[in-house]
Formats: sequence, C-alpha cells, structure tokens
Amino acid sequence: MDIFLKTIGSINDETRIKILNFIDINGEVCVCDIEKSFDMIQSRVSRHLKILKDGGFLKVIRKGRWAFYSIRTPMDKFRQNVVEEIKYLNLDLPKFENSFHENKKVLVLCTGNSCRSIIAEALINSFLNGVKAKSTGVKASGKVNSNAKKVLKENNIWDESYHSKTMDTIIDENFDLIVTVCDNAHENCPIFPKSTPKIHINFEDPDGKDYIEFTKMYEVIKIILLSKVKEALSI
Repeated sequence: MDIFLKTIGSINDETRIKILNFIDINGEVCVCDIEKSFDMIQSRVSRHLKILKDGGFLKVIRKGRWAFYSIRTPMDKFRQNVVEEIKYLNLDLPKFENSFHENKKVLVLCTGNSCRSIIAEALINSFLNGVKAKSTGVKASGKVNSNAKKVLKENNIWDESYHSKTMDTIIDENFDLIVTVCDNAHENCPIFPKSTPKIHINFEDPDGKDYIEFTKMYEVIKIILLSKVKEALSI
C-alpha cells in the first residue's frame, strides 16, 4: 500500500505529469534539456525528477557532470499503464530544446561483445558528454558476461539496454569513430559504408578469470580508452 501511495503521489502534480510525458516522447533527456525546454530553474527540475524517480517511473545515468533521465525499464504493469494513459491527455508540451550539439557516435568492436566492448561502451556513455557509444562483436556470443555486468552495476553505469549483438544490427549506421579493443576484431574489422576513422587498443580478455580481474580491466579501460576517444574526436 505504501508503494502504491508513493507512486500515485509522484504524479499528483501537472508539471510532473508533463515532464514524465516529455521524457517518454523524447527518450533519454538531460536535466539541462528540461531546464531549457520548460524554462525552469535547475533546483525545481531536479526536485520533480527525484520525485518521479522515487515513484518508480524514471532511471538516471550520469555522463560526466550531467544526469540523463529516461523511462525506467523494466517497469511493472501498473506504472506502464500510467505512462500509456498520460499519452491520451494531449498535454501542451514545450518543444524539445537540446542543450548539446548532436552526439558523436562511436562503435566499440571486439570478438564476443560480452566483456571488454560492453565495459567500454558503458564507460564512454557515462563519462564523455556529447558522445553516444554502441558495441558489437565480429563473433558475438549473444550474452553479457556476468562479471562485466556486475562491475558496471557496482560503478552505477549499467543499463539494461546493453547486450551482446552481431555486426548486422549496426552495419548500416554511420559512426564518427570505430574503436577495436582486441586484436582479432582489429584484424577482422568489416568495411563500413563510409570511410570512418579507427583506433585500436588491445585489452587483455578477462573472460573466465576471477571478478577482481574485471575490476582491474574496468579501471584500465577507463584510464586509457576515454582519453584516446576524446583525442580522436577532438572533444
């Protein structure tokens, strides 16, 4: 009953309903985007977002100094129904005012897309503003290594959208940079539709090793890869 009342209480405000609908329509939204679009001071925006997050509607991921909010996944049926019903209110929402330039797109490529490339994808998305990373594998395993997922969760940068995927899912996309994180992927990197800059950094595969090796790999990738990506993208 307490959870139910907290959930209902989180949407008993017209502005919060509009913010929830705004995020549902526009996808991942930065706090600064809501400030600009709603012409609202940051403290008030943050308060509304915290209430919606505590109510179970939103998830947050930090990217550098900014927090980005999106609809929580997975979400229980009750909250899903609330989000769906709000769409029928035909709210007068403000136009989305993006506070950032268009994101640079980075593809991280390895062999199995289960450890190194997943960790690299999450680190880029979490710590490089204005950069959106995806990952894939030349021979994708189809699953994320449990220890890779664990280390990302412990550092609060895991997202349920991260998964092991094959090259055909991204081959038609345009990227500003391709990063290979293992020698096999470097040697077998496919030809993309347009000429795309590439960098290669071979990280030792932690698959099959103790969890401590994954924590070490996380720090190594964070220290080495992020600076290389920033340099390559001139950001």
